[in-house]
Amino acid sequence: MISNMSAFENLVRSGVSGDKSGFKAVVDQLLQEAESKGDETLARLLKAAMTGGEKGSIEDRTDKAAISAAFDNKLRSLDDIPIGLQWQKTNATLNALILKQETVDVISSVIEEQQDYQLFLDAGLKPRHKLLLIGPPGNGKTQATKAFANAMGLPLYFVRYDALISQRPGETSKRLNTAFEFAKSHRCILFFDEIDAIGKERSDPNETAEMKRVVSTLLVQLDDVPPHVICMGATNHAGLLDRAFLRRFDIRIMLPNPGTTEYAKYLKMAFKKWGHEPSRNLRVLGISLQVENFAEAEIFVDDCIRAWVKAKKSITIDEAIDQTLLAWPKSRVKIPM
Repeated sequence: MISNMSAFENLVRSGVSGDKSGFKAVVDQLLQEAESKGDETLARLLKAAMTGGEKGSIEDRTDKAAISAAFDNKLRSLDDIPIGLQWQKTNATLNALILKQETVDVISSVIEEQQDYQLFLDAGLKPRHKLLLIGPPGNGKTQATKAFANAMGLPLYFVRYDALISQRPGETSKRLNTAFEFAKSHRCILFFDEIDAIGKERSDPNETAEMKRVVSTLLVQLDDVPPHVICMGATNHAGLLDRAFLRRFDIRIMLPNPGTTEYAKYLKMAFKKWGHEPSRNLRVLGISLQVENFAEAEIFVDDCIRAWVKAKKSITIDEAIDQTLLAWPKSRVKIPM
Protein backbone atom coordinates (compact mmCIF):
# COMPACT_ATOMS: atom_id res chain seq x y z
CA MET A 1 0.00 0.00 0.00
CA ILE A 2 1.13 3.53 -0.75
CA SER A 3 0.94 5.49 2.50
CA ASN A 4 2.56 8.65 1.12
CA MET A 5 -0.42 9.91 -0.86
CA SER A 6 1.20 13.31 -1.41
CA ALA A 7 4.11 11.67 -3.20
CA PHE A 8 1.74 9.48 -5.20
CA GLU A 9 -0.22 12.56 -6.29
CA ASN A 10 3.04 14.24 -7.37
CA LEU A 11 3.95 11.10 -9.32
CA VAL A 12 0.69 11.20 -11.26
CA ARG A 13 0.92 14.95 -11.89
CA SER A 14 4.51 14.77 -13.15
CA GLY A 15 3.74 11.79 -15.38
CA VAL A 16 0.68 13.40 -16.94
CA SER A 17 2.38 16.76 -17.48
CA GLY A 18 5.53 15.20 -18.96
CA ASP A 19 7.77 16.48 -16.14
CA LYS A 20 10.55 13.92 -16.64
CA SER A 21 12.76 15.21 -13.83
CA GLY A 22 9.90 15.38 -11.35
CA PHE A 23 8.67 11.91 -12.28
CA LYS A 24 12.04 10.32 -11.68
CA ALA A 25 12.59 12.17 -8.40
CA VAL A 26 9.23 11.00 -6.97
CA VAL A 27 9.74 7.39 -8.15
CA ASP A 28 13.13 7.36 -6.43
CA GLN A 29 11.59 8.73 -3.23
CA LEU A 30 8.80 6.12 -3.20
CA LEU A 31 11.28 3.34 -4.01
CA GLN A 32 13.42 4.23 -1.02
CA GLU A 33 10.36 4.29 1.25
CA ALA A 34 9.12 0.93 -0.07
CA GLU A 35 12.49 -0.75 0.44
CA SER A 36 12.89 0.69 3.94
CA LYS A 37 9.45 -0.74 4.88
CA GLY A 38 10.10 -4.11 3.23
CA ASP A 39 7.33 -3.72 0.65
CA GLU A 40 8.92 -5.92 -2.02
CA THR A 41 5.92 -5.83 -4.38
CA LEU A 42 5.79 -2.04 -4.55
CA ALA A 43 9.58 -1.83 -4.77
CA ARG A 44 9.56 -4.19 -7.76
CA LEU A 45 6.88 -2.15 -9.54
CA LEU A 46 8.67 1.12 -8.88
CA LYS A 47 11.98 -0.29 -10.14
CA ALA A 48 10.21 -1.20 -13.37
CA ALA A 49 8.91 2.37 -13.61
CA MET A 50 12.39 3.70 -12.90
CA THR A 51 13.84 1.52 -15.64
CA GLY A 52 11.28 2.91 -18.04
CA GLY A 53 12.29 6.41 -17.04
CA GLU A 54 15.97 5.59 -17.65
CA LYS A 55 15.12 4.36 -21.14
CA GLY A 56 13.33 7.60 -21.89
CA SER A 57 9.76 6.28 -21.98
CA ILE A 58 8.64 9.43 -20.15
CA GLU A 59 8.69 12.18 -22.75
CA ASP A 60 10.60 15.30 -21.84
CA ARG A 61 8.38 18.22 -22.84
CA THR A 62 10.59 20.99 -21.56
CA ASP A 63 9.99 24.07 -23.69
CA LYS A 64 12.87 24.78 -26.14
CA ALA A 65 12.88 28.42 -25.14
CA ALA A 66 13.29 27.38 -21.49
CA ILE A 67 16.22 25.11 -22.40
CA SER A 68 17.93 28.01 -24.14
CA ALA A 69 17.17 30.50 -21.36
CA ALA A 70 18.71 28.18 -18.75
CA PHE A 71 22.15 28.80 -20.28
CA ASP A 72 21.96 32.36 -18.91
CA ASN A 73 21.09 31.30 -15.34
CA LYS A 74 23.75 32.17 -12.77
CA LEU A 75 24.44 31.16 -9.19
CA ARG A 76 22.35 33.29 -6.87
CA SER A 77 24.25 32.81 -3.63
CA LEU A 78 27.10 30.70 -2.27
CA ASP A 79 24.78 29.92 0.64
CA ASP A 80 22.68 27.83 -1.76
CA ILE A 81 25.45 25.25 -2.29
CA PRO A 82 24.16 22.01 -0.71
CA ILE A 83 25.98 19.44 1.37
CA GLY A 84 28.19 17.22 -0.77
CA LEU A 85 29.35 19.96 -3.17
CA GLN A 86 32.40 22.20 -2.87
CA TRP A 87 32.93 25.26 -5.05
CA GLN A 88 36.44 25.14 -6.52
CA LYS A 89 38.19 28.30 -7.72
CA THR A 90 40.75 27.77 -10.47
CA ASN A 91 43.17 29.63 -12.71
CA ALA A 92 44.39 26.52 -14.55
CA THR A 93 44.70 26.74 -18.33
CA LEU A 94 44.87 24.16 -21.08
CA ASN A 95 48.13 25.72 -22.32
CA ALA A 96 49.74 24.86 -18.98
CA LEU A 97 48.89 21.16 -19.36
CA ILE A 98 50.98 18.63 -21.24
CA LEU A 99 48.27 16.72 -23.08
CA LYS A 100 48.25 14.85 -26.35
CA GLN A 101 46.97 17.03 -29.18
CA GLU A 102 43.97 14.80 -29.84
CA THR A 103 42.91 15.23 -26.19
CA VAL A 104 43.21 19.02 -26.44
CA ASP A 105 41.23 18.95 -29.69
CA VAL A 106 38.35 17.00 -28.12
CA ILE A 107 38.18 19.26 -25.05
CA SER A 108 38.36 22.37 -27.25
CA SER A 109 35.54 21.10 -29.45
CA VAL A 110 33.26 20.65 -26.42
CA ILE A 111 34.10 24.17 -25.23
CA GLU A 112 33.21 25.52 -28.68
CA GLU A 113 29.90 23.63 -28.68
CA GLN A 114 29.01 24.97 -25.26
CA GLN A 115 29.92 28.52 -26.27
CA ASP A 116 27.84 28.22 -29.49
CA TYR A 117 25.02 26.34 -27.77
CA GLN A 118 22.27 28.28 -29.55
CA LEU A 119 23.52 27.07 -32.93
CA PHE A 120 22.96 23.47 -31.84
CA LEU A 121 19.68 24.10 -30.04
CA ASP A 122 18.26 25.76 -33.16
CA ALA A 123 19.19 22.64 -35.13
CA GLY A 124 17.36 20.40 -32.65
CA LEU A 125 20.58 19.20 -31.02
CA LYS A 126 22.10 19.62 -27.58
CA PRO A 127 25.74 20.61 -27.13
CA ARG A 128 27.73 17.75 -25.64
CA HIS A 129 27.99 18.19 -21.89
CA LYS A 130 29.02 14.88 -20.28
CA LEU A 131 32.73 14.01 -20.26
CA LEU A 132 34.57 11.15 -18.61
CA LEU A 133 38.36 11.40 -18.19
CA ILE A 134 40.07 8.03 -17.88
CA GLY A 135 43.65 7.13 -17.04
CA PRO A 136 46.28 6.44 -14.36
CA PRO A 137 46.55 8.84 -11.40
CA GLY A 138 48.71 11.94 -11.51
CA ASN A 139 48.43 12.66 -15.23
CA GLY A 140 46.19 15.71 -15.29
CA LYS A 141 42.55 14.59 -15.15
CA THR A 142 41.64 16.97 -12.34
CA GLN A 143 43.77 19.78 -13.77
CA ALA A 144 42.15 19.32 -17.18
CA THR A 145 38.75 19.71 -15.54
CA LYS A 146 39.88 22.89 -13.78
CA ALA A 147 41.27 24.26 -17.05
CA PHE A 148 37.97 23.43 -18.78
CA ALA A 149 36.05 25.34 -16.10
CA ASN A 150 38.39 28.30 -16.36
CA ALA A 151 38.07 28.40 -20.16
CA MET A 152 34.28 28.32 -19.85
CA GLY A 153 34.21 30.89 -17.05
CA LEU A 154 31.75 28.72 -15.11
CA PRO A 155 31.52 27.77 -11.43
CA LEU A 156 33.10 24.38 -10.78
CA TYR A 157 31.68 22.12 -8.07
CA PHE A 158 33.60 19.12 -6.76
CA VAL A 159 31.39 16.30 -5.47
CA ARG A 160 32.63 15.46 -1.98
CA TYR A 161 31.88 11.83 -1.22
CA ASP A 162 32.85 12.20 2.44
CA ALA A 163 29.94 14.61 2.88
CA LEU A 164 27.61 13.01 0.33
CA ILE A 165 27.67 9.39 1.48
CA SER A 166 25.59 8.60 4.55
CA GLN A 167 25.02 5.42 6.57
CA ARG A 168 21.31 6.15 6.78
CA PRO A 169 19.31 4.22 4.14
CA GLY A 170 18.25 6.45 1.27
CA GLU A 171 20.10 9.51 2.57
CA THR A 172 22.95 9.34 0.03
CA SER A 173 20.52 9.20 -2.91
CA LYS A 174 18.56 12.07 -1.38
CA ARG A 175 21.70 14.21 -1.10
CA LEU A 176 22.73 13.27 -4.64
CA ASN A 177 19.33 14.36 -5.97
CA THR A 178 19.64 17.64 -4.05
CA ALA A 179 23.09 18.26 -5.53
CA PHE A 180 21.80 17.75 -9.07
CA GLU A 181 18.72 19.91 -8.51
CA PHE A 182 21.00 22.69 -7.29
CA ALA A 183 23.26 22.30 -10.34
CA LYS A 184 20.25 22.46 -12.67
CA SER A 185 19.34 25.88 -11.27
CA HIS A 186 22.19 27.61 -13.11
CA ARG A 187 24.96 27.04 -15.65
CA CYS A 188 27.86 25.24 -14.02
CA ILE A 189 30.22 22.27 -14.05
CA LEU A 190 29.68 19.27 -11.76
CA PHE A 191 32.84 17.20 -11.26
CA PHE A 192 32.94 13.63 -9.92
CA ASP A 193 36.59 12.85 -9.18
CA GLU A 194 37.29 9.12 -8.71
CA ILE A 195 33.74 8.53 -9.84
CA ASP A 196 34.15 4.76 -9.49
CA ALA A 197 33.66 5.35 -5.75
CA ILE A 198 29.90 5.67 -6.35
CA GLY A 199 29.46 4.35 -9.89
CA LYS A 200 30.54 0.71 -9.62
CA GLU A 201 28.94 -2.13 -11.55
CA ARG A 202 25.62 -3.04 -9.91
CA SER A 203 26.15 -6.75 -10.54
CA ASP A 204 29.21 -6.69 -8.26
CA PRO A 205 28.31 -9.03 -5.36
CA ASN A 206 30.51 -7.00 -3.00
CA GLU A 207 28.42 -3.86 -3.44
CA THR A 208 25.70 -3.17 -0.87
CA ALA A 209 22.05 -2.69 -1.80
CA GLU A 210 22.33 0.93 -0.68
CA MET A 211 25.22 1.72 -3.05
CA LYS A 212 23.39 -0.04 -5.88
CA ARG A 213 20.49 2.34 -5.27
CA VAL A 214 22.95 5.23 -5.39
CA VAL A 215 24.19 4.04 -8.80
CA SER A 216 20.58 3.88 -10.03
CA THR A 217 19.96 7.42 -8.76
CA LEU A 218 23.12 8.65 -10.46
CA LEU A 219 22.08 7.00 -13.73
CA VAL A 220 18.69 8.70 -13.63
CA GLN A 221 20.18 12.09 -12.88
CA LEU A 222 22.86 11.82 -15.58
CA ASP A 223 20.21 10.80 -18.07
CA ASP A 224 18.09 13.81 -17.14
CA VAL A 225 20.70 16.53 -16.61
CA PRO A 226 20.06 19.50 -18.95
CA PRO A 227 22.71 20.71 -21.43
CA HIS A 228 23.51 23.90 -19.51
CA VAL A 229 24.98 21.69 -16.76
CA ILE A 230 28.32 20.13 -17.72
CA CYS A 231 28.99 16.84 -15.92
CA MET A 232 32.60 15.70 -15.78
CA GLY A 233 33.99 12.58 -14.17
CA ALA A 234 37.46 11.14 -13.67
CA THR A 235 38.47 7.58 -12.93
CA ASN A 236 41.57 5.44 -12.65
CA HIS A 237 39.45 2.28 -12.84
CA ALA A 238 37.04 2.52 -15.77
CA GLY A 239 36.61 -1.26 -15.73
CA LEU A 240 34.82 -1.05 -12.38
CA LEU A 241 32.15 1.34 -13.64
CA ASP A 242 28.63 0.19 -14.41
CA ARG A 243 28.19 -0.35 -18.16
CA ALA A 244 25.00 1.71 -18.22
CA PHE A 245 26.90 4.43 -16.44
CA LEU A 246 29.57 4.61 -19.15
CA ARG A 247 26.90 4.99 -21.84
CA ARG A 248 25.62 8.17 -20.21
CA PHE A 249 28.78 10.10 -21.16
CA ASP A 250 28.88 11.81 -24.56
CA ILE A 251 32.67 11.76 -24.54
CA ARG A 252 35.24 9.47 -22.96
CA ILE A 253 38.86 10.64 -23.08
CA MET A 254 41.97 8.65 -22.18
CA LEU A 255 44.84 10.45 -20.45
CA PRO A 256 47.63 7.85 -20.55
CA ASN A 257 50.98 7.87 -18.78
CA PRO A 258 53.33 10.40 -20.37
CA GLY A 259 56.21 9.41 -22.61
CA THR A 260 59.75 10.76 -22.81
CA THR A 261 58.74 13.76 -24.92
CA GLU A 262 55.89 14.71 -22.58
CA TYR A 263 58.16 14.49 -19.52
CA ALA A 264 60.77 16.73 -21.17
CA LYS A 265 58.11 19.34 -22.00
CA TYR A 266 56.72 19.19 -18.50
CA LEU A 267 60.11 19.55 -16.80
CA LYS A 268 60.95 22.54 -18.97
CA MET A 269 57.66 24.20 -18.13
CA ALA A 270 57.90 23.37 -14.40
CA PHE A 271 61.43 24.77 -14.04
CA LYS A 272 60.53 27.84 -16.07
CA LYS A 273 57.68 28.57 -13.66
CA TRP A 274 60.38 29.14 -11.02
CA GLY A 275 62.50 31.23 -13.39
CA HIS A 276 65.03 28.50 -14.23
CA GLU A 277 66.18 26.96 -17.51
CA PRO A 278 68.46 23.96 -16.86
CA SER A 279 71.23 23.49 -19.41
CA ARG A 280 71.05 19.69 -19.36
CA ASN A 281 69.09 17.41 -21.69
CA LEU A 282 65.64 17.20 -20.09
CA ARG A 283 64.70 14.08 -22.06
CA VAL A 284 67.60 12.24 -20.43
CA LEU A 285 66.66 13.69 -17.05
CA GLY A 286 63.08 12.47 -17.44
CA ILE A 287 64.30 8.95 -18.23
CA SER A 288 66.71 8.88 -15.27
CA LEU A 289 64.00 9.92 -12.80
CA GLN A 290 61.87 6.84 -13.56
CA VAL A 291 58.76 8.69 -12.42
CA GLU A 292 55.31 7.22 -13.04
CA ASN A 293 53.35 10.40 -13.74
CA PHE A 294 53.41 14.20 -13.93
CA ALA A 295 52.62 14.48 -10.22
CA GLU A 296 55.91 12.76 -9.31
CA ALA A 297 57.82 14.90 -11.83
CA GLU A 298 56.38 17.99 -10.13
CA ILE A 299 57.61 16.74 -6.74
CA PHE A 300 61.11 16.32 -8.20
CA VAL A 301 61.15 19.89 -9.53
CA ASP A 302 59.94 21.21 -6.17
CA ASP A 303 62.74 19.26 -4.45
CA CYS A 304 65.27 20.85 -6.81
CA ILE A 305 63.98 24.31 -5.95
CA ARG A 306 64.21 23.45 -2.24
CA ALA A 307 67.84 22.40 -2.67
CA TRP A 308 68.54 25.70 -4.46
CA VAL A 309 66.84 27.73 -1.71
CA LYS A 310 68.53 25.70 1.03
CA ALA A 311 71.89 26.65 -0.49
CA LYS A 312 70.73 30.28 -0.18
CA LYS A 313 70.52 30.41 -3.99
CA SER A 314 74.30 30.32 -4.23
CA ILE A 315 74.33 27.31 -6.61
CA THR A 316 73.07 26.89 -10.15
CA ILE A 317 69.84 25.04 -10.84
CA ASP A 318 71.87 22.29 -12.55
CA GLU A 319 73.87 21.80 -9.35
CA ALA A 320 70.60 21.68 -7.40
CA ILE A 321 69.34 19.03 -9.82
CA ASP A 322 72.50 16.95 -9.25
CA GLN A 323 72.03 17.13 -5.48
CA THR A 324 68.37 16.17 -5.76
CA LEU A 325 69.11 13.24 -8.07
CA LEU A 326 71.39 11.74 -5.41
CA ALA A 327 68.68 11.91 -2.73
CA TRP A 328 65.75 11.09 -5.00
CA PRO A 329 65.90 7.23 -4.83
CA LYS A 330 66.00 7.39 -1.03
CA SER A 331 62.97 9.65 -0.69
CA ARG A 332 60.83 8.05 -3.44
CA VAL A 333 61.00 4.35 -2.67
CA LYS A 334 58.94 2.36 -5.18
CA ILE A 335 55.94 0.62 -3.68
CA PRO A 336 55.38 -2.89 -5.10
CA MET A 337 51.92 -3.28 -6.67
